[in-house]
Amino acid sequence: MGNLLAGLAGALIGLAGVLLGTWVTGRNEDRRWLREQKLKSAAEFITAGLHLYESQLDGSDQRHLTRADRVAWQGKLQTGRSVVHLLCRAETRESADEFAGLVWRAEGTENVTAQSDVVQALRTFNVRLRQEIRSDR
Repeated sequence: MGNLLAGLAGALIGLAGVLLGTWVTGRNEDRRWLREQKLKSAAEFITAGLHLYESQLDGSDQRHLTRADRVAWQGKLQTGRSVVHLLCRAETRESADEFAGLVWRAEGTENVTAQSDVVQALRTFNVRLRQEIRSDR
């Protein structure tokens, strides 16, 4: 009877270890997935925002975007922004909104004088996203 109890206790401890290991592994996989999604969406968001913004600058090679191209880039910007809103913290969302707002306001203008504001908003977004991604490790 004593051997049976010892065997049962060992089996339960082993099972608890397996369950704990599975939980920790799953949690780490979830964090990695979330981090990858944040990086992917932020890269698409930044690329679309800069593409649209640079198309407004004088002397830009992208000045001649077709209407369909512009709509496609606007869609990518909004999709990236939506994912940032779904997955990121409030500070990161706010900086994404600021950057996107400056890009939208620059849309259709011939001469954008607030170039430093756009650059600063992009830098702020990058800093906040990097801080958030580091804390997700």
